[in-house]
Amino acid sequence: MAENNSFVTVVNQNQFDRNFGGTTKGVADPYISGYHFIKFVKIPELGDYAKGGDGAEAALSSENIQNLLAGSCLSVTPPGGTLNKAEFTGLGGTKFSVPTNIDYGNTMTIKFLEYSSLPILASIGGWVRMIRDYRTGVSNLKGANYTKSNYAGSVLYWTTKPDGLTVEFSALYTGVFPTKDPMDLYTGDLTAVDKLEVDIEFNVDWIWHETWVHEAAQTAAQTIHDKGVGFRGAATNGYGSAEADGTADSPS
Repeated sequence: MAENNSFVTVVNQNQFDRNFGGTTKGVADPYISGYHFIKFVKIPELGDYAKGGDGAEAALSSENIQNLLAGSCLSVTPPGGTLNKAEFTGLGGTKFSVPTNIDYGNTMTIKFLEYSSLPILASIGGWVRMIRDYRTGVSNLKGANYTKSNYAGSVLYWTTKPDGLTVEFSALYTGVFPTKDPMDLYTGDLTAVDKLEVDIEFNVDWIWHETWVHEAAQTAAQTIHDKGVGFRGAATNGYGSAEADGTADSPS
């Protein structure tokens, strides 16, 4: 049984027809994308820079911003690495190469869905304007407060199997801050009435892909999964109550 459940064995023995599914032989399920999550582990304290739509009185708290960005995330494009090489030419034009250095990307792109009252603009735009004022070009962090620990954050990103729980890929990105104030995306066009999806490019200083990152992602995935299943799953009556017999109060 263990041999049949090994995707290596299945892939090797089915090289001819590439049929890795079925129930009588071993199964090698394909990786399915689209089941992704992010968690802003740390973001700066934005204060009044994180106010919502024009004229909003209250600013969004850091916790609210973290939850907002996680819940409104539509897509993530993480950075990858390129192993550069030096090429040599031998007799008769034959060529060979040796590796020289590894070059990892230092940006990641995250797409968010914007909502009424413009919380994404308030969060991302406020973050940028705290780092550099759009009128004067100088930072609003003064003196000893101008440190990366006060303007950068960290993002935990993971993908799961279609169960939304079992983590397949995970990474932690640190030194994160947005490189774009998305005010130019709030356009007006009579022929284009649609939702607004906001693409934001973030700087990345460091990529963590260790075992402890996987464990952190699995813990976060378990928390999100339990909340989702507990609210909508068969263990409730559909309204978040633990009563399964339908006797709990329903909304009026």
